[in-house]
Amino acid sequence: MSKRMISVFAAILFAFSGLLMRLYRLANGEWKEAASNQAKVTVTLARARGTIYDRNGVPLTNASSRYKASVISTPEALASLAQLLPSEEWQQLRERLQSGKPVVTDLDGAVSMADGVTLALNPVRYQEEQLASHVLGYVSDDGTHGVCGIEKAYDEWLLTCGGEASVTYETDGRGQVLVGGKAEVSNTLAAAKAGLVLTLDASIQRAVECRCAPLLKKGAVVVTDPTNGDVLALASFPSFQPTRLATYLTAEDQPLFNRATAAYNCGSVFKILSTVTALEAGIPATQTFSCSGRLRVGRNVINCHHTLGHGRQTLSAAFINSCNPYYIQLVRQAGSSHLYRMATSLGFGSSLTLCDGYTTAASVFPTAGELLQPTTLANVSFGQGSLTATPLHIAQLTASVVTDGSFYPLRLVKATVDAVGNQTEMPLKAPVRLYSGSNAALLREMMRGVVEEGNGKAARPNYGGAGGKTGTAETGWKTENGNLMIQSWFTGFYPAENPQYVVTVLSEDAETTDCQAAPVFKTVCDELYKLLDKSINK
Repeated sequence: MSKRMISVFAAILFAFSGLLMRLYRLANGEWKEAASNQAKVTVTLARARGTIYDRNGVPLTNASSRYKASVISTPEALASLAQLLPSEEWQQLRERLQSGKPVVTDLDGAVSMADGVTLALNPVRYQEEQLASHVLGYVSDDGTHGVCGIEKAYDEWLLTCGGEASVTYETDGRGQVLVGGKAEVSNTLAAAKAGLVLTLDASIQRAVECRCAPLLKKGAVVVTDPTNGDVLALASFPSFQPTRLATYLTAEDQPLFNRATAAYNCGSVFKILSTVTALEAGIPATQTFSCSGRLRVGRNVINCHHTLGHGRQTLSAAFINSCNPYYIQLVRQAGSSHLYRMATSLGFGSSLTLCDGYTTAASVFPTAGELLQPTTLANVSFGQGSLTATPLHIAQLTASVVTDGSFYPLRLVKATVDAVGNQTEMPLKAPVRLYSGSNAALLREMMRGVVEEGNGKAARPNYGGAGGKTGTAETGWKTENGNLMIQSWFTGFYPAENPQYVVTVLSEDAETTDCQAAPVFKTVCDELYKLLDKSINK
């Protein structure tokens, strides 16, 4: 045999030997690893976002749990579920299991442990009668991201706090689960106890939603703690349930619309700000102006609600009577620059930020230049014209009266919390001082007079007294019946002495000039009294 042929044969043999070695390694190493990876399937059994709590640790989301089961086809599993599932559901489950793959199903109760059934107690995000829906908002259909409200504002944090349960099964070459094979369970759902603590008080929120819903067809109620700016209740009517979103999309009364954060014409509740502006400008409370029932401003005539006029009045009497001509003359004397500084310092003309990513609509307030126009200044002095504000703007204004001329910016988030309950408090913003304590005390006395002897008598609580101010704002629109559409307001503090709460009520699209918000205010204060009485007598 020639040397050339021997060399070729040797090369072929060497190459074939390398191929054999490669096949050996694959068979005993890499192929085994690949086969191992392909011989398992993981099923996500349950998934939960972080929990949102009220200020007292009451869960507002994840408040209940429901069992979820991952099932594979075994006689024991089918027998166990046959006792729990309706026959139709059980039959459907049985048919799905014929594929040889695991099936995840919801259970109304706990099933006895059986071979082929793996259970997880999955937190239910929303209840059928969910509290504080407009505050919380809701998540996407797959539950992965917040769409609006606190769910959206703190989406990343709530996802970080989440947990899940999964089951990994061994499978054969066809991808079917090996009955009797080892199932590996991973469950971190307990991590979802971490989350967010709101300033809301669930007891107050529930009382407001339940008691005010029959009284307010459309509107909003806000309850705040004036000593720190905490929003204790924020309710918009009508409400909605996140579990039935599709039913609200075409509703005429727009239940998904958050009226507590929307801007409306203010009316006479704004006279609180006009009053303190005049007092801070040095105009004494004894200052008198005359009301004949109308007042000419440039080419326009502005009427008082009392067509015969109130005659000559002091500031206190004009506040209690809610006299528009008096306030036109009062603010004219105080000066537009004083009114502009006071209003913008309290947030009028801008939106309010309740927490990162959660803001109100912007209040509309004339510019300093626009206020130089006599008609513009006249209209704003008693809360009309282009002025709009949200119930939260009015609540913040009212709080400044309670806290001696200063206010804490409103807030909605109190703390973050870990899975074992340790809280990290959000820093409280420093109070903003705007006017003197003596002027605030004088204004509180006027507001008590509105409830005791003025047009706010319908707001008087059964116990404890209160102070407040009515508001009736003309919108310029008409209802289907041809009546003028009115925004009815009442804002005030409770109780009358040493106030602990500020309550602001908006009744949207009222059809009469009677203060429809005042009885709602009374109802809320009466509920607050019950809660205070319970806490005192514990």
